[in-house]
Amino acid sequence: MNSNLADCNEMKKRTIIAISVVILAGLIGAWNLYRVIYPHHVINVDGKTLNLGQVYSQHLLTTVVITADGETILTVTAPINTVVKQLTTKLKSEVDEVNHSLPVGAKMRLATAYFNADITLHFSTIATYSGQHYAAISMPLEAVTVTYTANDQLQFDDIIELAQRYQNKTQQTFNDHYNFIK
Repeated sequence: MNSNLADCNEMKKRTIIAISVVILAGLIGAWNLYRVIYPHHVINVDGKTLNLGQVYSQHLLTTVVITADGETILTVTAPINTVVKQLTTKLKSEVDEVNHSLPVGAKMRLATAYFNADITLHFSTIATYSGQHYAAISMPLEAVTVTYTANDQLQFDDIIELAQRYQNKTQQTFNDHYNFIK
């Protein structure tokens, strides 16, 4: 009789465990379904946490500003994946313009041209989203400011390299934390 009672108790325990596993699996499945139907893509803008819901589009726009002695001398604004190319084109254009007035033996190249003034480089990127809860909302993603003195003789190629590193780092940050369309 005790054996039957022990078998009955053991069977009840197994049944309770099996039911618990089925309920837990159902809860996990329901949570995953809820997250697909009602995505929770969150960003922070001006200290406020915003839920975008489902994100329909997202874009990164990067601006590079070069100032010399407090005066803006070059600005490039472009999608993050083309900003380095556009910056290179503008810097090359600056070199070509100066070369028009130089004799043949004194012409500069992009690799050797440099600023002979104190300069500041400012890189910034904003992410713009269109989503379920916001038609268009922008979030500052990354901003870096670097200052060089005339003694540094920062070459144009160095500026392009800095822009490339900034682009790579910012793109990686975006991909790791704020890319909601994969």
